[in-house]
Amino acid sequence: MAMQAPDLRVLLHSLVNITSNEQYARDQQTLTALFKEPEFLVHLQGFAADRSLSQPERLLASVITARELKTKWRSKQLVPEARKPEIRERLFTFLEEPDNSIARPQLGLLVAIARIEFPRAFPNLPQLLLNPLLTCLAHLGSAPGAATASSSTTSTILLNTLWTINALVKEWRSVKIAVGAQVMHTLEEVFVAPVGQVLEIWGKTVTNGEGDWVINEAGRYAFKILARFCQWHWGKAKNLQSAQGREHIKLLLHHSVHYAPIIQAHRLRLVQHIPQPTPPEFTKLSHSLIKHLRAIGKWWRVMIGTDPKGWCHLEGATAGVGWWWSAVGGVMAGSDGAVSNDDSDDNPYPKRFLLLGMLLFKDILPILAVDHQAIFTPDFILTALHLLIDKLLPLTSTDLEALEDEPEEWLVAENNDEEAWAFEFRPCAERVLIALNNACRHLPADRKPIEPEMLKILAQTEALPPSDLPNILRKEAVYCAVGRLSRSLATHGGVDFNGFLNGVGSWLGQGVPLHRILKRRVAWLIGQWVGSDEESAKLDLVWQILLHLLAERGESSDLAVNLTAVTSIKECVDLWELDISYFLPYLQKTVEELVKLLGEATTLDGKRYVNDAIGVVIERVEDKILPYLPTLAQAIPGLWHGASGLEGEWLFKASLVVLTTKIVTAAKESSGNFMELVIPLIEESLQPPAKDFFEEDGIILWQTALHNGASPYQPTHETGLIRLLPGLLHATSENMDLLSKLLPLLDSYLLLDAAGIVSSYGSPMCAALMQAITTSGKNAQNVNRILATVSLLVHIGPLQQLAGLLLESGLFSHILVALEDDKASGTILASYLHILARIAMRDPTIFLQLVAEQARISHRDGHKLLEEVFDAMWRNFDYVGEARARKAVAMGAGALLTTGHQQALERLDGEFLNMFLDVLGELQPADTPSGPEASVNHWKDDHPVAWGEIEHAPEGVRRKTLEDADPAYAVPLRAYVVDVLTRAQGVGLGPYWDKADAGAKNSLQKFLA
Repeated sequence: MAMQAPDLRVLLHSLVNITSNEQYARDQQTLTALFKEPEFLVHLQGFAADRSLSQPERLLASVITARELKTKWRSKQLVPEARKPEIRERLFTFLEEPDNSIARPQLGLLVAIARIEFPRAFPNLPQLLLNPLLTCLAHLGSAPGAATASSSTTSTILLNTLWTINALVKEWRSVKIAVGAQVMHTLEEVFVAPVGQVLEIWGKTVTNGEGDWVINEAGRYAFKILARFCQWHWGKAKNLQSAQGREHIKLLLHHSVHYAPIIQAHRLRLVQHIPQPTPPEFTKLSHSLIKHLRAIGKWWRVMIGTDPKGWCHLEGATAGVGWWWSAVGGVMAGSDGAVSNDDSDDNPYPKRFLLLGMLLFKDILPILAVDHQAIFTPDFILTALHLLIDKLLPLTSTDLEALEDEPEEWLVAENNDEEAWAFEFRPCAERVLIALNNACRHLPADRKPIEPEMLKILAQTEALPPSDLPNILRKEAVYCAVGRLSRSLATHGGVDFNGFLNGVGSWLGQGVPLHRILKRRVAWLIGQWVGSDEESAKLDLVWQILLHLLAERGESSDLAVNLTAVTSIKECVDLWELDISYFLPYLQKTVEELVKLLGEATTLDGKRYVNDAIGVVIERVEDKILPYLPTLAQAIPGLWHGASGLEGEWLFKASLVVLTTKIVTAAKESSGNFMELVIPLIEESLQPPAKDFFEEDGIILWQTALHNGASPYQPTHETGLIRLLPGLLHATSENMDLLSKLLPLLDSYLLLDAAGIVSSYGSPMCAALMQAITTSGKNAQNVNRILATVSLLVHIGPLQQLAGLLLESGLFSHILVALEDDKASGTILASYLHILARIAMRDPTIFLQLVAEQARISHRDGHKLLEEVFDAMWRNFDYVGEARARKAVAMGAGALLTTGHQQALERLDGEFLNMFLDVLGELQPADTPSGPEASVNHWKDDHPVAWGEIEHAPEGVRRKTLEDADPAYAVPLRAYVVDVLTRAQGVGLGPYWDKADAGAKNSLQKFLA
């Protein structure tokens, strides 16, 4: 190592004793460079263990070595094999380190190394951890009286050893491969008995109410270790669970059910007599006890989540949850409706303790309902229901303050925090309420207790005037419950929703500021109810109230009310099973108010809610939105620029791109009027940094604009879609990841104006397609997609002009070479052949000229090259599977006969006749003499997904017009063959026909008769 130990020590000292920013930056650079030095981390770990250094220096050394060695342990250059035993040995010295901030990173490193090396190169690891644990147990067992960890060294070793064992078991428990099971068996054999002794010693101390925090902390670690072993057993398939493993689970469950109330009782005694000033040991003990309780609750939840029925069938499981839920009920019943958010250790019932009780109750409800009906009685259900509605669903003072100060921010947080149910009382209570209701689903309708009780509660609540805060909070909580249970209540019947809305209307316009609380919930409830009873969307009062709540401003409303109305409007419109006529009378007012609110919402999330609602309205009302599209489009640029630099900018801008896509879809042929909005959005979407967030949305907008556009030059050549084509061609040649999305764009440009595109951009387009084929290499999916675009190009483009471009770009040469590759995919060979057939069908003379010119360019004999091309056509014909494509190849061959070219005529006997016979024999006759054969599909039938995207757009008309006129679809092959043979007779076919195989000619004549 370049730097010597004294220098390294100076560097450490300098890093933790900063004298200047410049010096600190230099030291950091030096340290980073040393990471690449052999054995540097070995020396640095030695400093972490050196107690002559200061605590900050040791801490820095410990953290760095733990972090770096985890990733560099396998590097023999940085960590030589000869030094690894020294590192491992030093790691165990940290079991005696009293400073957890120094010890735990190193012990975590020990576990990480064990994950790599054990049992292969670290076979004595369990014994090295067992020895100090047994020493500590001997010390505890010899202590007079109650067990205590009187020696500070013993305490340190005991806790650090248990911490390490816990981390080790946690690491290996999740390893699914066979070695994981072997290691877990080994760890279980070594540690279960001594760890169980620690738990037993702890049990005696906590039962006696003794206050040694070290013993309590050791007991917590012991429980976690045994719980992890039990989780490992419980996670196995039932037929793989051992009897011993199940016995361990039963014993630990019995232990935890027995001691959870004892721990809580011990806590309650402690918090009632908190000494002042509070000794550190007292604080540590309080913290350890509540963490132990939470460990028990979390373990129960994990076990329930793995096998709820199996867990609830174990003796004591439901009793344990019952105790916890009773504790929750006791606290709630004694509260005034506002449950404390206090989660401190000196709170008798901390927040997370109560939440665990609620979550455990929620988790076992489905099992109680079916397997423990003696518990799951109507009284039990209704007691829980009232507890939830009366105590847990009402808004808290914290909610009310946030609603008063920042209503929009509060609403956004309420809507966006999907995990809040695990951390907050009210969202958790809503989950419990839903679970309680779901648990009653199996009951007959006349025995369901919740719905009749809810009807009674709703009736009582509606009798309360919203004249003071308690009444308003009560009504708000009940409306919340009704919304969460809306589907069950709507199915059960008994709620006159129109009558309910009439009651709401009686106070809605009174202008009382406190009513804001209730208005937000009413707006939310309407959305929930209509989602459950869709016919309610046809009620006039639904729309009158929602529009009132959307439009109202002043002291009796706020943005939380307005935005909740927005969300409910979206939900009430987004009912595709209903005819949208119910909403049309309110369309104009809705759009006006949504656009107005779009400018007033202060957060980008709030604006996004409005965007989403407008998008759904556009989709549902279709062309009825046309009069309002200019107003919507005008609002977007200001919103776009106003979002720059704000939190949530990219998500909001993505929503604007999506909204613009819906505007274009609705505008259809008139979408060209919006190109001055659309083009800049597409361009920014495809540039960094925006492309990292919504590149795909930008491409969808581009594609939608092409689908619905009438011309790529609207409104002008500079501001129309044609301006984007050069960038598309460049991306097509380089971006293979997006190729499947870029080529449909090019197809759409060709369908809009193939002649103009080829005239202005033919050369770069063909070059881009050639480059894309080359870059795609053996990626068959990409190559096939490129060839589909080339096929469209030769089908629709001006062939005379295209011929030179195909030669110049190398595309034609590539096609001829590719057809000679007998190792290529059959589908790719078929695609290449289809392109040649399309050229021959449209103009066989140009086809022959292309081959001749290619021979000249390649300095080859033209006669021989054409022979090779005809050979390739016949050789690869069998790879063509689709009926229309096979028909196209046969038609291409027939068209070549009309040129009178000797080499083409010579192919009549054999290849061309056999093509005619094969395809005529495969095709089912047409329904009408001039119509397509029944077995030849229209393009839209062979491409249902692509057709579904354009069917109702102008591009659908363009594509259908093209495909309807495609001879390979529209012209019966029998008539086509008759026509080409007749025309070929005039250019010299006669002698070749005469000498053709008589049997083949007779067969053909039968088909053509």
